[in-house]
Amino acid sequence: MTIQKRLFISNILMLCIPAALAVIMLAGGLAVFLFTAFPHAEYELGFPGELLEMRHEVESLALKWLRADAARQEELEGKLEELAAESRLTLEIEKGQQVVLQIGPGPTGGQSQLEQSLAALHGNGTVSDGSYDLYGKQTEIEGELCQIRLYNPVVTISGQQRKAWAAGIGLFLVALLLGVVFLTNRFLTKFVFRKIAEPLQTLAEGVRQIRDGNLTHRIDYNGQDEFEPVCEDFNEMAQRLRASVERTQKEEESRKELLASISHDIRSPLTSIRAYVEGLLDGVADTKEKQGTYLSTIQKKTMEIDQMVRKLFLFSKMELGEYPYAPERQNAVAEIADFVAASREEYGQRGLEITLGLMPDQAWIEADPTYFRSILTNLLDNSAKYKDKERGKVCISGQISGRELRLYVDDDGPGVPEEALPKLFDVFYRNDPSRKNPNQGSGLGLAIVSKTVERMGGTIHGENLPGGGLRMALGVPLAQGGQRDETHFDH
Repeated sequence: MTIQKRLFISNILMLCIPAALAVIMLAGGLAVFLFTAFPHAEYELGFPGELLEMRHEVESLALKWLRADAARQEELEGKLEELAAESRLTLEIEKGQQVVLQIGPGPTGGQSQLEQSLAALHGNGTVSDGSYDLYGKQTEIEGELCQIRLYNPVVTISGQQRKAWAAGIGLFLVALLLGVVFLTNRFLTKFVFRKIAEPLQTLAEGVRQIRDGNLTHRIDYNGQDEFEPVCEDFNEMAQRLRASVERTQKEEESRKELLASISHDIRSPLTSIRAYVEGLLDGVADTKEKQGTYLSTIQKKTMEIDQMVRKLFLFSKMELGEYPYAPERQNAVAEIADFVAASREEYGQRGLEITLGLMPDQAWIEADPTYFRSILTNLLDNSAKYKDKERGKVCISGQISGRELRLYVDDDGPGVPEEALPKLFDVFYRNDPSRKNPNQGSGLGLAIVSKTVERMGGTIHGENLPGGGLRMALGVPLAQGGQRDETHFDH
């Protein structure tokens, strides 16, 4: 039940419960007043109408009794006794100056005066002495004069007594009503705020756990009220905070690894440059041929450092999102074909043979031409660096899948262990000892590829081929109307 519903029910009950209890207490107070204030509170005949009705009913049964036979009289006597006991009446039937039936406690000494007063009325009517009423009915049955007399107590109370009892009962009812209102308020307050205090305590405990660094803490709350979405949001916040902390820790570790990798990768070519420069200065290269070789090596190492610094600068710009990116609508199939045609000879000299496999006829994408070619360059450089044969092979193929162009760059190299595949695109990552050789690259190429593909809105991952070798699988979104039939390239 929601807190809003609880408050609504509480407000209704705050009105209904005291009102209902006030009615009950008023009725109880009146009952106490009647049974305590009146001297004959045990009598049920408290109203004139009821008294007259009861008298007529008893009178009717008494007349029937006088006219009935013995068996019938016995039956009627039972009914008369029941009515007399119920209303505490005294019935007396006189026939021919002789009392033939008496039901009730019987007349008292004082009641003879009432009988004399009734006789003055010729036996018919009602007389009273202030304490008792006497009702009489005289009739003639079978030639005999019969007299029916009914005695009943008179309930009286003085005005002063009524005022005292009314004031006392009124004060009692007011005090009782205030007590009921107070207890009702306490109960309903507990009814409402118990469902508020418990969730607040649970949330406070959750906040303390997060404050103390327990980011795995989650709130288990099953209530169907306003606190349910708050607890769900708290759990989501804790989850995001934990992910953020883990990401920050991972980034911190990556920065440390980056510094260590940069130091390691730059130290090796710098050491080589220093050694060759010292050789030149010490006169070790005493011929023009040696000097030329030394200078050529120094130039090569300097170019390696320059290329590494440029890649590191580019990657840093990508991380910050500050590198220029100018996408154009282009036919990716034609771009790949042109790139392979222009690069085949260069990679052939490096011992890598490039072929094109099954490709769509056309596949239009939105991409920066420079960065699209850099993706292909880095992937082919990666295959050329880590081939384990004198002459390696790379096959580039693709297909249309839904609204995406899927490109595959397959080589026949050594591949990588399955557990290393998710880390291939981490900055400065090298999987095996051979790849930890600085001469084999900086480890930034695939990281730049991943960032570039992500900027294009695509995806990339690596997978080992069943027959050996490594596949780089790219997914690039197609531009509007960018799908065509597939065909083979025979390049």
